[in-house]
Amino acid sequence: MSSQSYFSGEGRKGEVNELRLLLRNPEVQRDVLKYRTVVQRVISYMTLGIDMSRLFTEMIMAAATNDLVRKKLVYLYMCSYAESHSELALLAVNTLQKDCNDQDPTIRGLALRSMSSLRLVNLVEYVQRPLLVGLDDKNAYVRKTAVMGCVKIYYLAPAVVRDLGMVEKLYTMLEDRDPQVVCNCIVALDEILAGRGGMVVNNDIAHHLLVRLKEFTEWSQCLVLQLLTRYQPADEEEIYDILNVLDDRLKHVNSGVVLAAARLFLSLTMNMSELQEDINERIKAPLLTVLGLGSGSPELVHTCLHHIQLLLRRQPRLFDSDFKSFFCRYNDPSYVKFKKLELLVDIAAEFNVREIVEELSAYATDVNMEMACKSIRAIGRIAVLHSSASDFCRMKLLSLLTSEIDHVTTEVLIVMTDLVRKYSEASSDIVPYLASSVDVVTSPEGRAAIVWMLGEFGHVRRWTAPVDCLLEKTF
Repeated sequence: MSSQSYFSGEGRKGEVNELRLLLRNPEVQRDVLKYRTVVQRVISYMTLGIDMSRLFTEMIMAAATNDLVRKKLVYLYMCSYAESHSELALLAVNTLQKDCNDQDPTIRGLALRSMSSLRLVNLVEYVQRPLLVGLDDKNAYVRKTAVMGCVKIYYLAPAVVRDLGMVEKLYTMLEDRDPQVVCNCIVALDEILAGRGGMVVNNDIAHHLLVRLKEFTEWSQCLVLQLLTRYQPADEEEIYDILNVLDDRLKHVNSGVVLAAARLFLSLTMNMSELQEDINERIKAPLLTVLGLGSGSPELVHTCLHHIQLLLRRQPRLFDSDFKSFFCRYNDPSYVKFKKLELLVDIAAEFNVREIVEELSAYATDVNMEMACKSIRAIGRIAVLHSSASDFCRMKLLSLLTSEIDHVTTEVLIVMTDLVRKYSEASSDIVPYLASSVDVVTSPEGRAAIVWMLGEFGHVRRWTAPVDCLLEKTF
């Protein structure tokens, strides 16, 4: 049968019986490829939602093979039907226990993973011994599988994990020679001890992990660095030692490692005010590198921008000279652009404010209405925060009124109501534009801004038409 027919869902009546006959057929059993094909058909029908539990006995018999592909398929079948057919699952235990003692470590690990995935409380007693043996297996694949099996058993029977001393065993295995086993132990301990705040990191554990840090894979390094944020060094000398060990992680090719290392740097020096400026400068370059190289990954850029925003709270003027790195690119998604707008407002200083406002003015006519409005609001915030640039910002905002675009004019008028509250002298500049804006603005918010400014500052100039006539146009 072709692979397309496996998933077509067009099985004739009696398909299960036909599969049973094929699984029992001696001729099929002698041919490894034919036997595997029949098992594949069972799994394919199972994935379509057809109940294949009646073949449980035949499928367990199919597990007695050296064909690793067939064995994997049979184990998948067992795990799928064990929870809903607990009485049948007992039939699989002997087969799985036997495979846990197989000479092939791949089969041992596969059997152990399947046994711990049966999700049946009444079978936990059968899993305990293979799991404990697996934790001491000579093969790393089996050990790391056994470690994750402890987590699965914990969710079924927490008392068993405590009574068997698995937590203490996992702490001991943090010194395992295989780094992936160590990483799995960290994950398992964090899961099992989540109710007590997660895994405890003492001096010995922290220094052991730091010494072996380069042995871990990139994402395992991220996990270790995140775990080390819980560690409290004894004194400043120890902090300096840890920072020296971590320094090269800020130059790592993987952005996740860089960000995790930066976070740990900040965590360790949180209470060392004399070091914070130097640490921030040390972290600045890697973050800008990630920001520049992450154009193909907007999620990464967004994460990096959040890290930079946190740094700016500690040292507001840190990125003043690098403001152009935060200009929006044409292919940036909206959420990245919005975050950059926030940061441009925070970074604006006396020497760069004009260039930033010029850039924001260009965004104000963006085809994305929300982007345009947020850009205009950003110019308004800069004008409020920087008195020296208020006139320049005001002129840029007034120039946007000539565009006669409804949402742009509306947003400018709303922003100007905030500006004239702080800079009352600006009213003489905005009031002459109100008459022409009445015919452009259609939104209630924009018209309300016109009415408010006419009421507050309508007296600053002579009108060719009575103010009452202008007010009538707004309603």
